[in-house]
Amino acid sequence: MKIFSLILFFILFSLNVDAKREDLFETHSKKLNQQIESKQVDNENIQELIKKLSNKDSLKKTYKETSSDFTEILKKIRPFIIPAIIIIWLITRSSNKPEDKPKKNTKNKSSRSRTEEFIKKHNEDHQKDEMTENVKDFFEINDDKKYDDEWNYDQGELEQLRIKIEEQQAGNLKVYDVEAIGMLGFTQDQVDQTKLENEEAKFTCYVFDVTDENNEIALQGLTDPYKDDKFLLQSNRNMKVGFGYAYNMWTPMFRFPVSLVIPPNRGKRKIKFVVSVTKLNAEFENGKIKNKKDLYFHTETLFDLNFEEPGYLDAEQYEGDINEKIVQLGMAVAYSEKKINTTGIEAIKSWINTEIIWKNYFEDSTDQKIKYSFLLKNTLELLKKNKLSLSEIVKEINYKSSVSKRYDAMNLLLNIAGSDDRLSKEEDKLLNNTARALELDLSRFQQMKTSTIANIETIEESDEDSEETIFNFSKDMTDADKCKKLREEYTRWNRQTNNSNEKIRNQARKMVELTANLRKKYNC
Repeated sequence: MKIFSLILFFILFSLNVDAKREDLFETHSKKLNQQIESKQVDNENIQELIKKLSNKDSLKKTYKETSSDFTEILKKIRPFIIPAIIIIWLITRSSNKPEDKPKKNTKNKSSRSRTEEFIKKHNEDHQKDEMTENVKDFFEINDDKKYDDEWNYDQGELEQLRIKIEEQQAGNLKVYDVEAIGMLGFTQDQVDQTKLENEEAKFTCYVFDVTDENNEIALQGLTDPYKDDKFLLQSNRNMKVGFGYAYNMWTPMFRFPVSLVIPPNRGKRKIKFVVSVTKLNAEFENGKIKNKKDLYFHTETLFDLNFEEPGYLDAEQYEGDINEKIVQLGMAVAYSEKKINTTGIEAIKSWINTEIIWKNYFEDSTDQKIKYSFLLKNTLELLKKNKLSLSEIVKEINYKSSVSKRYDAMNLLLNIAGSDDRLSKEEDKLLNNTARALELDLSRFQQMKTSTIANIETIEESDEDSEETIFNFSKDMTDADKCKKLREEYTRWNRQTNNSNEKIRNQARKMVELTANLRKKYNC
């Protein structure tokens, strides 16, 4: 572009100079004529000037001829000059376009950009969304994945670390997410201390009931990985840390299944979640750090909970009553065909020994044995006289027991029904009605029943109603709903047709045939 501009400049300059020379020549000629007319020169001067003038005429003639040729050339190319200038300008501009700037080194990025990169990596390493029926496989976050080292964030952009509680639906389970935002509140001295432990710290979350301000109670935890060695509700993880590390958006730090957050009593409760950041070997007692020198900092939040089920202290109070009601339900299943199922009675006695007597091993079991022996006989008499109110039994169980206890009761009823290696129509209907009355999740109940059926030799199929009852069809279900359930059952049973257990394999083939027939009936 610069070369072209220079050439254009010389062309225009040359034209301008030539014009000036021609004007100068004309000026001198006019001046000489004026001098002659005014007689300001003598003859000798006139002769000399005429001679010079004649020479100039020759030069002028030559110059004009050359100039005329050049002018003709310019006239011919003049229409093409402007388009040529534009084309050359566009080509030159394109070739001189600046290249994309290389990415800046991470060390030169803004503090917000660096924070966002850390959080993105942090979330990828420590958040898992795969949920299963087994609670201890639900949201495992205690892993040893590595973090990128990030330093020197602008702490003025974010507040110090704080947390809040959000109830979420994750798969089939409801959970409480402990979400965090803000800067990790490490001092330079604390950062130096973490260097002795591979620049890591332990983050631990405990849950307390603080409804009574004068009596702070740590919630109980009985399920891995949500319990400590003293059976208190707790979750922990090791994390890479440093000065300036932060969550710059609300991010789940811990996750607890709702079914495990059980306060001591039912009703409106005030729950406190506390996250403590400590040295890796720090120990806790009753949810509190033992040695304060091991604590870097902590943060907490309050959560209002309206707990409609009995708390764990209520459950202890109601335990005796609930166990009696469960035994009575078991007797109802064992007598569902209006005759006693002796193997079912043995299943009930086995449950009493395991869940009641052995749990109170250090207490005198004689009274308990007498009590439940009388209960079995009395309940049987009530059943024969048709005076046992199952609706009242279920109502009391629902009020005095937790959901997990109700599933335990249903598991016993399924074992009683399958104890004689057959499932009758009466047993099946009673099981389905009881599951609904206990307000259980019917999909989960159906899975439990499927496991029981897989080990049963005979399933009574006296009529179509019996076939439909096996799959727990309800009166309000449409044909489309039934088809959906049948597809699920077909898939579930079809997987078992190659089971190594011959009994299960044979039962699976029967169930596949049954589901296939029903799918034809509903045009699935």
